[in-house]
Amino acid sequence: MSPDGKAAARPLDGVRVLAVENFVAAPIASMWLADAGAEVVKIEEPGKGDQSRHMAPFKPDEAGRAQGLSFVRTNRNKRSVTLNLKTEDGKRVFRELAARADVVIENLRPGVMDGLGLGWSTLQALNPRLVYVAVSGFGHADTLPSPYTEYPAFDIVAQALSGLMYRPEGAHERPLYLGFSLGDIQAGMVAIQGTLLALLQRGVTNRGQKVDVSLYDATLVLNELPITLYGATGQQARPGVHAVTAPFGAYRTADGYIVIAVLGEHVWHRFCHAIGMPQLREDPRFADGVARNRNLAGLNACIQPWLDQRQRAEAVDLLVAAGVPASRVNQVEDIFACPHAAAREMLVTLDDPTWGAVRVPGSPIKMSDAPGIPLQPPPRLGEHNADVLGRWLGYSAAQAAALTGGAAA
Repeated sequence: MSPDGKAAARPLDGVRVLAVENFVAAPIASMWLADAGAEVVKIEEPGKGDQSRHMAPFKPDEAGRAQGLSFVRTNRNKRSVTLNLKTEDGKRVFRELAARADVVIENLRPGVMDGLGLGWSTLQALNPRLVYVAVSGFGHADTLPSPYTEYPAFDIVAQALSGLMYRPEGAHERPLYLGFSLGDIQAGMVAIQGTLLALLQRGVTNRGQKVDVSLYDATLVLNELPITLYGATGQQARPGVHAVTAPFGAYRTADGYIVIAVLGEHVWHRFCHAIGMPQLREDPRFADGVARNRNLAGLNACIQPWLDQRQRAEAVDLLVAAGVPASRVNQVEDIFACPHAAAREMLVTLDDPTWGAVRVPGSPIKMSDAPGIPLQPPPRLGEHNADVLGRWLGYSAAQAAALTGGAAA
């Protein structure tokens, strides 16, 4: 409840979003907008829909149609409307919806929406207050052109170009894919930030604008410390270790791995005290973070015997009690038993009509005066045709069915 006793609203209640999206980057951004209260209407091709509906692993729905688990990941709390944007009727209805929307978010190839007559310049003329968010591999030429603009890109391309595939331990032998959609998720986060900044500025100027997000750009900034180090000194950061400090990484104990994070000399002094080796503070090899990083083999030889004598829980408890950031290294299954994840509601359950109860990540944003996120399952293809076209445009159920390809699938 708010201080005046009224039910608290979610931050984006009343904001209308049209999403023309596939896979992960734009869908995860629009999902977070929906979590925050926006009405997100996902525009999908009749009979087909988002590509992730058709990606393995699958489960058959009640009609025997395969439903991909990937779609569950990034589409909760949305509404689905089917429109064929290659037809004049479909384009007309989309333009009518865009005229009443606050945000359009899309991650089609650059130029596709323009080719359909539904790009930024067209929609801005219809709705000057519209915020148009475009997510692509290398950005749009009308904002800041790139020689790579026309290249296809998935997440792994952004990881490769940003230098992140040379950051893990062992990457000096072969660059390593990080094993998850880091570039897509980071681009989604940047798209959310750009959307909110544009909405905030619109409150001052009464005009929308285009927000242009590149997977490569968004992922490059994650590599900021090695880039800054090279920019200042010409030195390459070594794979698998922090660029300017030590100990900072994964260490083996008697029963598994923990991480230790020493950053700053005050933490180094605490660490030496915690492991019972105050003399290390006076060793010239370990005078500061850069020196410790340079003499990492010698430092690890001093530390490892202490770790070998302790199990993970004891080592972490001793380090944390001394004010040294440390933790066990979790497998995914460990997260499902983690007391923090439970207490902070970071695993929530979606009741999907095909997949059943699926536990998925919750929202990392916790707010003091906003209710928790709703947990509506991802929509069936075309599930909200009549509802959205009726409320937004005043169409009858028969008109909506004629324009969207019929009933939900």
